[in-house]
Amino acid sequence: MDKPYIAAKPHECKERAEDPKLPTDERMVWAQLAVAAELSDINDTLTKAARRK
Repeated sequence: MDKPYIAAKPHECKERAEDPKLPTDERMVWAQLAVAAELSDINDTLTKAARRK
């Protein structure tokens, strides 16, 4: 059995979401994961900035 693809960065999720070879429903899941990862990065950045004040 093949291991599933695991994306570590938001841009990797975005690349999968834009891959025309994948089924539409799978691409939609990757797009949602990309957005969630970007929001997590933004949250981390804001949290670090708030700690510096």
